[in-house]
Amino acid sequence: MDAPESKRLQRDVETALRRALDPSDVLPLLHRLARTAPDGSEESIFANRQLAELLAERHPWRATLYARRALVHLPSDDRSWAALGLCQTLLGNYRFAVASYHRALQSAPKNPWYAHNLGHLLDVALGRPSDALFWLRTAYVAAPSNGEICASFAHALARAGELAEAKKVLARAMKRGTSREFAALARWLELGAPAEQDSPLRPRPMPATVSCEGDSAPETTAKRQRRARSVALDGALLRGLASLPLDAQQRNRALELARDAADRLVVSPSRVDSLAAAIAYAIVYVDHVPLSHGEVAACFRVSAAALRGRFSQLKAQLDLTPGDARYATTRAR
Repeated sequence: MDAPESKRLQRDVETALRRALDPSDVLPLLHRLARTAPDGSEESIFANRQLAELLAERHPWRATLYARRALVHLPSDDRSWAALGLCQTLLGNYRFAVASYHRALQSAPKNPWYAHNLGHLLDVALGRPSDALFWLRTAYVAAPSNGEICASFAHALARAGELAEAKKVLARAMKRGTSREFAALARWLELGAPAEQDSPLRPRPMPATVSCEGDSAPETTAKRQRRARSVALDGALLRGLASLPLDAQQRNRALELARDAADRLVVSPSRVDSLAAAIAYAIVYVDHVPLSHGEVAACFRVSAAALRGRFSQLKAQLDLTPGDARYATTRAR
C-alpha cells in the first residue's frame, strides 16, 4: 500500500474509533493497516500501538508483539510502553512491567495512570511500598477523586508505616462513595494494617484512557450477553475441533479467532454451531490445511452450505488472508 492510501486508511480508523460504541469493532481495519502500511511509517506505528492497547487485556501476549513493533521505530512512544507494561502485568512479568512504566513516564511524566500503575506494582507485586509512595502520591495529587488511585495510595501508605495518613486518604475517598474494596481496606486499616491480614488488592493496572471520575461502571446487560455468547461459541468450537486433524497450536489459534469473531458478530444460539465450523475452517484456510468445506462441516454437524456462508461473512469481517499473521501457526507449509 502506498503512503497516501495508508494515510487514508488511518483517517478511516481514527473516525471509526471516535464513532464506535466498542473500540474492538475497529480491529479488522487496524489489522489491515498494520499489515499493509510501510514498515516504520507513522501509519504502521499508529496501527500497532492501537492494536496493542485494544488487545492487551484479552490477548496480552499478542498485544506485546504489536507494542514491540511500534517501539522498534518509535522508542519514545509512551502509549506503547504503557501498553507493554499492562501486558506484562497481566502475564505476571512484574519487573518487566515496572521497567515499561518507567519508560512511559520518561516521555509522559505528568500522566497519573502511568504513575499509579508503576506505584501499585511496586507496592503489591514487588513488596516495595516505600518506593511506591512517590508515584502513588503523584497520581493522587493529579486525580484525587479516582477511587482506584485512592485505594492504592492508602494501601501503600499503610504498608510503609504511615497509617494515620492512609486513614485520612481513605476517609476522604469514602465520603464520595463506598465499595466492598473500600470497606475491606478500612477494616484492615482499623486493625493496624497487619501484614498477615493484608488487604486483598491485586496488581490491576488502569488503562491510560480511564476516566478520572470514579470507578469503572458495572457490567452491562449487553456485556453479559456477549460473554454468554462467547462461552457458548467456545464450547461448540472445542467439540468440533476434537474431530479435526489440527494440532494444539492450531486449536489455540482457533480459540483466539473465536474471541475476535464474538466481538464482531452477533450470533443467535441456533447458529453457534455454523459459526464454530466457520472458525475452524478459517484456521484450515489460513494454514493451508488440505480439508474441504464438507469435511469440516461434518465435524460440527452443519451443512457445507451453512459453513460456506458463515465463513464468507467471517472472512470479510476479520479481513482474513491465507497465512494471516494473527492466526497462522509456525508449522511448515
